Amino acid sequence: MIGDIELVTLLQTLIAAGQGSFHKAGTLIGVPASTVSRRVKSLEILIGIKLFERHRHGIRPTAAGGAFLEQIGRILDELNIALLNASTKAQGQTGWLKIGAYVSPSTGQLRAALREYRHRFPDVDVQYTDGERRHLIERLDAGAIDVAIVAGQFRAGVRDVIPLWREKVLVAVPESHSLASKANVTWDDLRKEKIRLGRDPGPELRDHLISKLNASGEMPSIIRSNVSRDFALSLVGLEPEISLLYEADAGARHPGVVYREITEDWGPSLVRYYACWLVANDNPALLRFLDLLREQQEPHDRFVGAHSG
Repeated sequence: MIGDIELVTLLQTLIAAGQGSFHKAGTLIGVPASTVSRRVKSLEILIGIKLFERHRHGIRPTAAGGAFLEQIGRILDELNIALLNASTKAQGQTGWLKIGAYVSPSTGQLRAALREYRHRFPDVDVQYTDGERRHLIERLDAGAIDVAIVAGQFRAGVRDVIPLWREKVLVAVPESHSLASKANVTWDDLRKEKIRLGRDPGPELRDHLISKLNASGEMPSIIRSNVSRDFALSLVGLEPEISLLYEADAGARHPGVVYREITEDWGPSLVRYYACWLVANDNPALLRFLDLLREQQEPHDRFVGAHSG
């Protein structure tokens, strides 16, 4: 029976009920009163009940008609809400977004990007995942997250990447350490140190460290631990080692531990961040998030190919 009823018939019937007249309903929607009357009559025949009492001044719903029209009105309201929700979801204004990162949003550009996204799209359900880099990529490939924010170089392949901001590399040392009193710490200052790195972003920090010091001279002692980044930082001052971190993690503080920027000849030592997602992922909320990230790119990076890195 549902397939035999046109939506326009239901709408015109509701309008007629609201106006109390086929003539007024027809004038309101721009069709002849006879068209509205004919549609209502066909609906009455199809459902087997009389919807209106006709009188010289217009129409009045019958008891059965009133109950029917009330239910139809609720159904059409819910349909309208569903259509609006679908529209806003397609525009990325609602829905969900699953973000994975192994760098902390405690400070820096990542925090600023997340704050701006929440401001623009408050109705999107944002879910966060943190973990080791390889676990994030596994979850990305499995569709468990929409986008991964990672630091250091990244291969694209079936994934797409965009270069994001650059952030400083810092060294974490005890307050009593000689490096704590230096205004500028260089990579060469680390050659005789013991440096403890956790699981993530430990491998990237290790590679970055080696790339800066492999030209010549003594190499620091690098201790790899199966601990989190925060745990590795908390050991500074307890164990005879220092540690490295990205600027984004500098919002977390530990008693007796200070952070110092590592500098190079041209200024602070910087590392690149990347956003990575599956090419086939067409989640509208993800696309809006990527648009926002592109807005925050450095001017040169807006002209870099999508598969850079």
